[in-house]
Amino acid sequence: MRFSIAPAVQKLEGGERRLDMDGFLSECRAAEDAGWYGAYTGEKHSGDTTYTTSPMLLCALGLAATRQMKFGTCVTVLPVHHPVTVAEDASVLDAMFPGRFRLTTGVGYFSGDFEPFGVDLSERKDRMDIGMQVIEAFRSGDLIEVPDPWQGTVPRRDPALGADNLEVFIGAWSVPGVRRAARMADGWITDPIRSGRWISHLADVYRAECAAAGKEPRIVLFREAWLDETDEAARATYGPHVLGYSRVYFERGNAYDERFDPWLAEVGSAADLQLHHVLPDRVLCGSTETWLAQLGEWRRTLNPEEMLLRLRHFQGPSLGATLDAISSIGDSVIPQLQDRP
Repeated sequence: MRFSIAPAVQKLEGGERRLDMDGFLSECRAAEDAGWYGAYTGEKHSGDTTYTTSPMLLCALGLAATRQMKFGTCVTVLPVHHPVTVAEDASVLDAMFPGRFRLTTGVGYFSGDFEPFGVDLSERKDRMDIGMQVIEAFRSGDLIEVPDPWQGTVPRRDPALGADNLEVFIGAWSVPGVRRAARMADGWITDPIRSGRWISHLADVYRAECAAAGKEPRIVLFREAWLDETDEAARATYGPHVLGYSRVYFERGNAYDERFDPWLAEVGSAADLQLHHVLPDRVLCGSTETWLAQLGEWRRTLNPEEMLLRLRHFQGPSLGATLDAISSIGDSVIPQLQDRP
């Protein structure tokens, strides 16, 4: 099992969000030094976020500042971009840093990521499918017309770029999404919000679709995470952040389901949501022993090839504490899991 990190690109400074390139690179370098596999960054165009608008630019920065670590987008909101541009930019990064860049696309769900481009949310699924077809055509050299709503012809991939080593994954959290990942991508990255039980259901669908397509399933399990000497210390540090984003997702109404979250029947509002509802089977938060027990369960039920962990949000924990946690995970967790069959 490999371990990758989702570093913060923003921080709070004087009560205002600011870009934090030094913090971003510090997390990436600390993770590489501690034996982590890769780093991912996502796309957001509005609202309070730990990410920013241009994940490929952030990946290029990280790739240039590290030695061998893999970088990926997670996710590039494909429906709002011309897919030829996405394919060409990803292929240039792949050529610049062979085997070290992964493009992860997603259908998106937040209206604030669509409104700046004049794209309606109702269009996103069709645009996603068309975008993935265009990316595949570009990589394979098929000369096809770009379907509506875009125009043009898929160009030939520049032979100066050399061999195509690009991996294309899809981030998804629905049954149609994981089926799309099985049919149209090299692998699937989960979301960090749904419980392991819910993701296990999606994983069954994904594996069945992969089998029908004659493809090997590849799963990256995305989780929020914090490691400390004791469970109590970890919850004291990370608990406020878990509750903050969990209540936001509760209000959006798309992250919890009584089939997989039976406690939902007793939670009437976001304010009623407590840590004991959202920590189990969802967040890696505690001591090394707690981590190993939970990771062992997810390995048994989900068998991910990679864990993608987000430790720091723009509002905290602090960068110093995060760097210490990254190092501790490299010392006490990664060696016990990465080499097991």
